[in-house]
Amino acid sequence: MIHRRTVIFAIPSLFFLTGHAHSREQQTIRLAYHPDIPPYSFQTSDQSATKGILPDLTDTLAFSMNLAFSHQSYPWERAQRMVELGMVDAFCCPITPERQRYAIFAPTPIIVLHGQVVFFNPASPNAPEIKAARRIEDFYLFKTATFLGNSRHDQIWKDHPNVEKVSRVEQILVMLLRGRIDFYFADPLVTGYKIKTAGLNGLLDSAPLGYIVDQNRETEMQFGLRRSYPEAEKLIVDIDTTIKKIITPELRKNIVSRYL
Repeated sequence: MIHRRTVIFAIPSLFFLTGHAHSREQQTIRLAYHPDIPPYSFQTSDQSATKGILPDLTDTLAFSMNLAFSHQSYPWERAQRMVELGMVDAFCCPITPERQRYAIFAPTPIIVLHGQVVFFNPASPNAPEIKAARRIEDFYLFKTATFLGNSRHDQIWKDHPNVEKVSRVEQILVMLLRGRIDFYFADPLVTGYKIKTAGLNGLLDSAPLGYIVDQNRETEMQFGLRRSYPEAEKLIVDIDTTIKKIITPELRKNIVSRYL
């Protein structure tokens, strides 16, 4: 028999559990990622899930903060627009003045990307000049390309007179092989991963010409939350504190090793 006293105590307990579940549901954060910059973020072959270093790192925050994260991939320009419009809540990317207009960023980076290098076709007649270049202006004589939404490339090559923009990195690799462009300045981990999975090992070369641009400003991937998210400023402080505590160099190394 259930006594009245038992029911009285059960009701607050049920209320507590229901309220707790509701609170967790409210704290679900929808993250948007670039769909095709492996191993940092990419869609599975059946496009049913988003995988990569960035989702894995952010998930460690979710476990520690009692948050729920959902990971979705969109064309990168659209993803940024979706954060701005509140259709998703957050992203991991470098800070730019435009992004700061609608998002607030945790100061501590989730991860710092590798120094960028120049990729080129060693069979190209311009290959010797590309390897011999000593100033960024020297590269203005040659054609290059980038993918849409690549803010870092836009900043470095804003004065370059001949930049072609495409949707996918694989297109850039094909353009290099066919002589449609002369060089591609990019993250070696992403591009090397693409070259390997496309079966292009040995067909393209690279040179660590980082001194041609100011790479003292490392490319930092930082957690950005839309300013319109409830209590965004308080939450981003908590996220930054947790990044400092949880995402250690050893953790980053272990997660990166999953994809090498």
